[in-house]
Amino acid sequence: MNILLCHNYYKTRAGESLVFQHEKYLLEKFGNNVCSFTRDNSNLDNFSTSKKISSFFNAFHSNETKKNLNLILSDFKPDVVHIHNVFPLISPTIYDVCNQHNLPIVQTLHNFRFICPNGLLFINGNECPFFLNKKFHCVTNKCYKNSFIFSAWYHAIISFHKNTFKNKINKFIALNSFSKNIFVKAGYNPDKIIVKPNSASADQKLATDNPQNYILFAGRLSNEKGLFTLLKAAANVPKLPLKIIGSGPLENSAREFISNNKLNHIEILGYQPQKVFEKFLANALATVLPSECFENCPLTVINSLYLGTPVIASKTGGMADFVSEPIAGKLFIPGDVNDLTKKLNFILENKDKIIKMRPNVRKWGTDNFSPENNYKKLINIYNQARAEI
Repeated sequence: MNILLCHNYYKTRAGESLVFQHEKYLLEKFGNNVCSFTRDNSNLDNFSTSKKISSFFNAFHSNETKKNLNLILSDFKPDVVHIHNVFPLISPTIYDVCNQHNLPIVQTLHNFRFICPNGLLFINGNECPFFLNKKFHCVTNKCYKNSFIFSAWYHAIISFHKNTFKNKINKFIALNSFSKNIFVKAGYNPDKIIVKPNSASADQKLATDNPQNYILFAGRLSNEKGLFTLLKAAANVPKLPLKIIGSGPLENSAREFISNNKLNHIEILGYQPQKVFEKFLANALATVLPSECFENCPLTVINSLYLGTPVIASKTGGMADFVSEPIAGKLFIPGDVNDLTKKLNFILENKDKIIKMRPNVRKWGTDNFSPENNYKKLINIYNQARAEI
């Protein structure tokens, strides 16, 4: 099959980019012809002032995308087009061009950007209650980059292309049932939305049933990720070491909190290369995901389960789909320090039970998130999209 993969990279590489690259690898591994059409937001820093201004308007419609994509489509002749992100450089122009070529389009819903400017449905430190409200709450609350101008810009793009998103895409991939339900509530056709989680990509050869004595948090050090909920809970369980991998706006505050409270059992390791991170993940007693925003399908959780490391996660977004209790781990109330403290104490007091879980956790992770199973589901979605043309 000839497959065109499209993605607008963010300035900071995140899970979406890893998924894009891993699915490209899988498709090529199993014999498909893959062509990539990408843009990179990091290039915005090198744009002249006039080009930055034009990019502001090109986010609605991009003649550059239209020109370049027409050349690729005429030469490569894809059987299906799979799009991950279009904002802002590729722009929704891509959907019009593919429709003009009568090509089936599959869109992965990595976040909620089609209905929310910041993509998180997270506002002023809380889950957003306004997403079905068609007024200007996202502008007045400066939801994107804490800016009236940028929030108004994204609100305008989303509003302008509302029918483009709903009507010009053949199939959507929702990463969990919660995400699908959100988009259905927002008016998207449920028959177009197929639930398929991300694929694991970790090296399963690293898996062990003799883990080391620590729990692991890996992710962005920010409010929506529940960092301080975790730090406060971990402070209550000083005999359970916590390692933190990642960086973000709260890193200095977190280090200060650890130092001021003499929390010698908590260690911030900063950014780690992927292979090093996977070793930490494989050797942890458990992985902790304390997010307070709607999580879609965090790769840390998927890879943790695939390696056999149980997960303690807040019950938010799609986490209930992934962390099946009691097989794969435990869920706690988002933002509840006491509830998370109880879960951490359970790990401390039942290490033997936690370790004995690992083979079943690994089986759960393999059955649900293995690259081979993910590939089969992806091809099936492509074929469903092609059948509609």
